[in-house]
Amino acid sequence: MRKLQRPPVEIFNLAFLDIITCAFGAVVLLILLAKNGDVDTEQGSADLSVLIQEVLSAQTFVEQLKGALSDKQEQLASAKAATAATTDETKNLQTSIPRAQKTIREMQDKAKSLRAEIRAQNARLNVPSSTSEPDEDVGGIPTDAEFVIFVIDSSGSMSQGGKWNKVMNVVSDILNNHPKMKGFQIMNADGDYLYGTQAGRWLNDSPNMRQQAIARMRSFPGGGSNPELGMLEALKRYKNQPGKVSMYVFGDDYSTSGLDAVVRNITAANKDSGGDPKFRIHGVGFYFANNNNARGFATFMQAVAKRNRGAFIGLHL
Repeated sequence: MRKLQRPPVEIFNLAFLDIITCAFGAVVLLILLAKNGDVDTEQGSADLSVLIQEVLSAQTFVEQLKGALSDKQEQLASAKAATAATTDETKNLQTSIPRAQKTIREMQDKAKSLRAEIRAQNARLNVPSSTSEPDEDVGGIPTDAEFVIFVIDSSGSMSQGGKWNKVMNVVSDILNNHPKMKGFQIMNADGDYLYGTQAGRWLNDSPNMRQQAIARMRSFPGGGSNPELGMLEALKRYKNQPGKVSMYVFGDDYSTSGLDAVVRNITAANKDSGGDPKFRIHGVGFYFANNNNARGFATFMQAVAKRNRGAFIGLHL
C-alpha cells in the first residue's frame, strides 16, 4: 500500500490569526462587560444603602409605635382597675345603705321612747317640758368655762372589772376639750377632794397638772354613789367664784327615792343674786351591762341639768 504524502502544517497561517483576533476581541468584550458590571454594582450599592436607611427609619418608627401602644395598654389597664374598684365600692355602698337606714330607724324609735320616759319623769318632778323636738345641739356641751369641777362616782359599780379605766378616759377627753381653763377641781361623789390640801382652791391648769391629776385619779376609787353630796360641797365652796364655771357629774346609778327634794336643793344652792343658775351643771351617765339602776341616774341628771343650764350625755361602755 502506498503511503500518502501530506503537506507540512504551518502554525502561523491566516486561520491562526483569525483565532487570535477573535480571542483578543473576546477579551476586549469581557473587559468592557466587566467595567459595565462594576458601574451597575456601584449604583446598586447606592440604592441598597438608601433602602437600608429607610428600613432602619421604619424600624425606629415601629419601636416608637410599640412604646406608645404599651403606654396606652397600661392606661387602659389602670382605667379598668379603677372602674372595677368603683364598681365594688358602689356595690358596698348599696349594701350598707339599707343597714344604715335600719339602724337610724331603730335609734329614732329608741330616742322617741326615751323622750317619752323623760317627759313622764319630768312631769312627776314638776319640771316644765318643751313640746318641740330637742335641738340637735342638746348632746353637745359648751366648753367655754373658765373653771371646771368634776364630781365623780368612784364606788365599786364604777371601778370594778376595768370600768374605771373607761371612766378615766372619758374624764380625760372632757378635760382636754377645755383648752382655756384658769383652774379645775376634782372630787368624788361624797365630796372628798382628789387633792385634800386644795379644798376650796383651784388646781392651776397646765399640761403637767392635767397629766398628774389623771394619773392620780386612776387610784382614786372608793366612796358612795350619792353625787348630790359632792355637788352641794362644790356649790358651797365655789359658788362665789367670778367667771364661767361648769360642773360635770359622772355616775352610773342612782336611787330616785326623795328625788324631788334633792333636785330642788341643788337648784336652790346654785342660784346667783339674780336668781339665775351660777354653774352650768352637766351629767355624764355610764350604761354598763347588767346595771338596772342606770335609768335612775339619767332621770336625776336630766332634771338637774335642765334646771341649771346644762346637758346630759349617756354613754354605753
